[in-house]
Amino acid sequence: MILYRYFAREIFVTTLAVASIVLVISMGWRFTGYLNEAAGGTMSKDILFMLMAYRIPGFLELILPISFFLSIMLVYGRLYVDSEMVVLESCGISPSRLVGMTLLNSVVILLITAAISLWIKPFSEAEVETMFEGQRNLTEFDTLAPGRFQALKSGKRVTYTESLSSDGNLEGVFMNEYQEKAEGESQDVITLIAETGETVVDNNGNRFLVLKDGKRFSGKAGEKAYQVIDYAEYGQFIEKEQSHARDRRRGAVPTIDLIREPGPKYTSELQWRISVVLMIPIIAIMAVPLSKVNPRQGRFSRLLPGMVLCFMYVGFLSAARAAVEKQQIPVSMGIWWVHGIYIVLVAGLFRLEQIGMFFGRLLPAPRLRERSAPRGDG
Repeated sequence: MILYRYFAREIFVTTLAVASIVLVISMGWRFTGYLNEAAGGTMSKDILFMLMAYRIPGFLELILPISFFLSIMLVYGRLYVDSEMVVLESCGISPSRLVGMTLLNSVVILLITAAISLWIKPFSEAEVETMFEGQRNLTEFDTLAPGRFQALKSGKRVTYTESLSSDGNLEGVFMNEYQEKAEGESQDVITLIAETGETVVDNNGNRFLVLKDGKRFSGKAGEKAYQVIDYAEYGQFIEKEQSHARDRRRGAVPTIDLIREPGPKYTSELQWRISVVLMIPIIAIMAVPLSKVNPRQGRFSRLLPGMVLCFMYVGFLSAARAAVEKQQIPVSMGIWWVHGIYIVLVAGLFRLEQIGMFFGRLLPAPRLRERSAPRGDG
């Protein structure tokens, strides 16, 4: 029990450290993309941190198992380099017992990953989908940032304001709008400038931008016949961009609905969630023979091959899921064959280790050359 607690402490502390580093890097990369969208006016900056919080389970679904695999290799590799594992083996710790303790440690990660993959992540993805749906229904004035030119997704209007108060009042407003043109005609351009502006909602729920103390320029691009109007107050109807109905993402579908709904799309997603959980004990056992290194080689000598095998495992599962969804692989076969391949691979790694130990016993130990003592004079 003392030895198990020692292994568990070292493995879980290393797993936490590795997972934290990878999670921060992944979230930083994703957060940068969201910041660019917020700066471009396609997303409100008010939801950024909430959006990232809901994204964490999606990151942890794969980060946690892979970090656990790397931590086993790092911890066991250090024990082999420091010759601690040799001492443990001489005290009766057999490879089968080491595998048993490793599997016992993997149960904790397995349960956490199962909760994330089967329940927490679908709930978080559903909340993210709801937030994105709300963002698609916003107008450009809901995401308007002061001091920045902001264009509609359709490219028909560009809006700029020098300042924007918390209650929605604008100062120093500039708007340039392109009207629909007939074939063979020049495009109509309307430019508005105003000292101040505000958004107003009427009794029917329609939104208007009311500009005050400004000018309106209208005409055709490339022509000199422009109409200029000075106004004290000008109302501009704010149209919402039409958002097309989208299918619910498979990652946001609850697991119970995946079980009830037939079809390759939902079946592949269900098999993926279960496979992420089943992968943990397999890669945990795979890490045991891969972490066995010679003290002269260093603890990181087999880390790269181990990472390649682990990432190939995830890549094969992802490719098989896509193939099942596209019906290139029968649903009955699914993605379970990937686990079968890696179970055979793990068995082969242990067999190679046993063969190496067998031939190591057959080879004679090298003899030390005896040095004769120097003869003294006399």
